[in-house]
Amino acid sequence: MSKETFEALKTVLIAHSKGLRITRDGALGPGSIVVGPKSSERPWRDFFAVVREGKSYTALHFMPIYSHPHKFDDLPGDLRKKLTGKACFHFKTADAETLETVAAMLDRGREIYLNK
Repeated sequence: MSKETFEALKTVLIAHSKGLRITRDGALGPGSIVVGPKSSERPWRDFFAVVREGKSYTALHFMPIYSHPHKFDDLPGDLRKKLTGKACFHFKTADAETLETVAAMLDRGREIYLNK
């Protein structure tokens, strides 16, 4: 189940990362994808988002919600429940509606990230 969730979230992240650098099997090892600035020497330190496959869930680490939490106050309740800290979402499954919500969140975050 986690593999399918990882692949779905990875696809959405890649599709909504225009203007950013995508590093497969990044600093978090195999089963992760790191998206960060094109010009950084340390994309794992300045990252925009990471999708990491775990044993029982897939994690989406999303830095814009950490740095600009007030910009995401209107996050839908279903997605907000998956937020386990300040910037990490845990997904056991990801249906089409959830993926659409994640895509909208990524788009908003990308605009914030690229304009900082």
